[in-house]
Amino acid sequence: MIRGNHSKTWEIISKYYSKYLIGFFFRNTRYIGKYEERNRPILIISNHFSWFDGFIQIALNFKVFKRRLNFMMLEKELSKNMFLTKIGACSISKGKRSSIESLEYAVEMLQNKENLFLFFPQGRIKSIYIREFTFEKGLLSYILEHIKNDYELVFNLNLIDYAAFRRPELSVYYETHTINVNTNADDVESAYNRFAKACFTKQGVR
Repeated sequence: MIRGNHSKTWEIISKYYSKYLIGFFFRNTRYIGKYEERNRPILIISNHFSWFDGFIQIALNFKVFKRRLNFMMLEKELSKNMFLTKIGACSISKGKRSSIESLEYAVEMLQNKENLFLFFPQGRIKSIYIREFTFEKGLLSYILEHIKNDYELVFNLNLIDYAAFRRPELSVYYETHTINVNTNADDVESAYNRFAKACFTKQGVR
């Protein structure tokens, strides 16, 4: 597998580049949620609807969580864009024996309170109009079963709304979710769908 190779310089570049892109393509960005700092590593689960997702996550992390970002990509894609390792990308080869090493790496990252691990459980880009989320549970199940230390599980849902404008408004919803030793991937999927339903309701009443 390919491991992350964080660079402070590249992290700063990614911060300002993400801020520029989001400001250019969206007329406004709303961050909607509450987060209480508990000095723990963070696992964040998000919907995956566009090319913008990574940049939205970088901006959210810098604004709210202020952790060292880590995220997983298919190895064949990351090998073409190795500079992404400098902002926390690591690789996985689905269906291969080396994938276990990638899963172990994810657990390792979540043992350090300075880290945030980003996970798109849908596995690939899906329509933003989806209202019921189905997770690929391999990575999530492995983390839930193998991590022994305390960490924060954060749900995130990103939605856009054009209204009468040429550029859409971006709404970034987030919420900390409570887990325990008995929590499994199906529980997390159900809880995320409840969270998403509440977000859709808030989005619709504006």
